[in-house]
Amino acid sequence: MRRYTFFGRVLLAMAVLSIADVVVGVLFGLFFPIGYFSGKSIARIVSDLAFVEGAVIFFAATLLAFLYSSLSLRVIALMVIGAAMVGLSVVFGMF
Repeated sequence: MRRYTFFGRVLLAMAVLSIADVVVGVLFGLFFPIGYFSGKSIARIVSDLAFVEGAVIFFAATLLAFLYSSLSLRVIALMVIGAAMVGLSVVFGMF
């Protein structure tokens, strides 16, 4: 079994979350054109989803770091993923 490095794990998690956001954004944009999603482009929906995911992941990681009073590699990875998802939402928001 191949062991991924820290950077590889972060990229893998980012890829999975980004693909899931795009799929959900496309499905919601096409099949649910009412309510919150009405009048929004698919890129805007993906941006909103990525921001919410990033904020939740970053909050959970900082809460874990605070509760256990330590920064393990997993907690740091969660913080990086959360911050990167918020940054990715800004990139998708520019479209």
